[in-house]
Amino acid sequence: MPATQHDQSVDAVADALLNKGHISEKTFPQEHFHIVPPVTPGSGTPAVATATAEGTTAAPALPLLFQPFTSKNLTIANRVVVAPMCMYSSKDGFMTDYHLVHLGSFALHGAGLVLAEATAVEARGRISPGCAGIYKDEHIPGLKRVVDFVHSTGGKIGIQLAHAGRKASTKPMHTPEVFGPEEYWNDDVVGPSGGLDFQWDAKHCVPRELSVQEIQDTIKSFGAAAVRADKAGMDTVEIHGAHGYLIHNFLSPITNQRTDKYGGSLENRARFMLEVIAEVRKNFNPAKPIFLRLSASDCVEHLDIPSFEVNQAVQVSQWAKDAGVDVIHISSGGNTALQKVAYSPGYQVHYASRIRKDVPGLPVVSVGSITSGKQAEEILQNGDADLIAAARAFLKHPTFALDAGRDLGVNVNYAPQYFAARYA
Repeated sequence: MPATQHDQSVDAVADALLNKGHISEKTFPQEHFHIVPPVTPGSGTPAVATATAEGTTAAPALPLLFQPFTSKNLTIANRVVVAPMCMYSSKDGFMTDYHLVHLGSFALHGAGLVLAEATAVEARGRISPGCAGIYKDEHIPGLKRVVDFVHSTGGKIGIQLAHAGRKASTKPMHTPEVFGPEEYWNDDVVGPSGGLDFQWDAKHCVPRELSVQEIQDTIKSFGAAAVRADKAGMDTVEIHGAHGYLIHNFLSPITNQRTDKYGGSLENRARFMLEVIAEVRKNFNPAKPIFLRLSASDCVEHLDIPSFEVNQAVQVSQWAKDAGVDVIHISSGGNTALQKVAYSPGYQVHYASRIRKDVPGLPVVSVGSITSGKQAEEILQNGDADLIAAARAFLKHPTFALDAGRDLGVNVNYAPQYFAARYA
């Protein structure tokens, strides 16, 4: 049966969207309809002054957690950040319907900024075969689909640019049977130093040492990933320099025993990170901010061995700021199986506080077992951080940001479709 004029016009629109990379397959334009909220979910409505017989009572100020935050052209409605979380739900690096729902739900429920999971800049830089990637242009449409939805809610989104280093080619944390042996790259796991002495543990691969040319190629891969992130519409990128992945491997003398310009002194060990920052800054929209995730300590203070610790982290943070980092996201550990981490509520806040104090002018994100609005607000009020990130708290309660508002007595705005939740 011949197509109607309407069918042809719809088909033409779908073709145009497909050609522009706005959609990954031909669909009807009506499927991309969104109701734009009049106010951003998660924003706090300022209280108003009250008049009484005795006079006017000034309106209380919004808690810091629900005051906007701005870095360059990025303004977020509150200071609650979804920390990147590996979902092990990709194939060949592509984001899927799962990521659309997973990441989109946090924006819909009021998170100020959603940071997508560690997304590899090289195929061999994935933690597992199930990890997301941004190492080829074909990844852009799927990323943009997620970005477009988050923006339609009034939210903001960034992506973590990552390379797993010596902790690559591992089995996913769940459902490893989904991936066959041919999807791993056990003979091409890399680090600043290689050999059996640099194997994380018996369940990880033995890394080989990167050549100087490979280091340069990897730096270029970070820059190419920044271009793709910008094309996808990301509001920011976060360079992953924490948790025992490649940049952290270079920073720490535990995993970096090179004798060339990328090893030895702290300045040399930080060279790779600083060259990555410079390459990302050169290739990412200059109007947009860059975040850096940093482990402030290897957490081996109980051992008498050289390591990366908080005093070095202060210096590295200053260098990162000077190189173009706008916000730093402070974590700890992950670089050695010898670590001892004392997990407790807010156990990493003291690292964030130290960096914020000693590197003035560099906004700091604190993360780690922060599970309530009151706890988060106390951290901000004490001057320990500028932003609060949560991960597992969002997995347990995707409404964590809205719940934090209730915890603090804030009149928080909901997505219009969820207005009835105010009265639940």
